[in-house]
Amino acid sequence: MTEQKKQNLSDPKVRKRFVTYKEATELYSMGLTRVQEHAKVAGATYKMGNKVLVNTDIFEAYLEQFRIPGDYEGMAKKYIPDLAGLYR
Repeated sequence: MTEQKKQNLSDPKVRKRFVTYKEATELYSMGLTRVQEHAKVAGATYKMGNKVLVNTDIFEAYLEQFRIPGDYEGMAKKYIPDLAGLYR
């Protein structure tokens, strides 16, 4: 059952806007402590009673600032214009 749940989390058709810390660790392949730290810094946490949810839109936008540019970005922009949006 957990294997199917992992597939559902990564499926863009079933994408959730809010996930728990545990789901975020599976979705982003990070440890619990690291997800908690980064989600708090990003301002992507919502606390409702004892439950904490992570807004995936905010968290992913925050993660984008850590992207390491590739050696061939210029080629991707030139030959595959659809991917040019990734390299802004």
